[in-house]
Amino acid sequence: MDVISLDADRCHVHLDGLDDCRKLAEFIATTITAPKTIALVGTLGAGKTQWTRFFAMKLGAHPEEISSPTFVLVQRYGTTPTVYHLDAYRVGDEDEFLELGVEELFSESSISVVEWADRFPGCMPADCLWLHLEVHPTDPNRRTVRIENLKANRAIAIAIQGGLV
Repeated sequence: MDVISLDADRCHVHLDGLDDCRKLAEFIATTITAPKTIALVGTLGAGKTQWTRFFAMKLGAHPEEISSPTFVLVQRYGTTPTVYHLDAYRVGDEDEFLELGVEELFSESSISVVEWADRFPGCMPADCLWLHLEVHPTDPNRRTVRIENLKANRAIAIAIQGGLV
């Protein structure tokens, strides 16, 4: 895992495979504090659910309880702090997204991870941490992750500057 660029509000991280994905998720899990919302963006198969699995496991979830909430829309994991895993893929519009109770979730002393958050960017909190996962065009095991809104997430920015695991 390598930081390939870093500026005041964003960075790009290169992931060589699942182990790097796990390291990034664990790094953020140990750095972030609740309440916080993490917005995940990426195509089908980009690794959003896998990243969330590693993240929630680091906070105490059991691997078998973590799955994509595509049909239930919101999963709650018994972690410390509590992790809510949302999937906006099948949500029709902003009103339907808000009806899920996201504003309450986002203000709880918990961490909300939202897959397909780019469908409703106006509903995300101003201090939301954005992770854009992009699959490498010639190697499906490699990813580039663009992490945005570091100005509102100083602890993560400082930790990245100090060096990723």
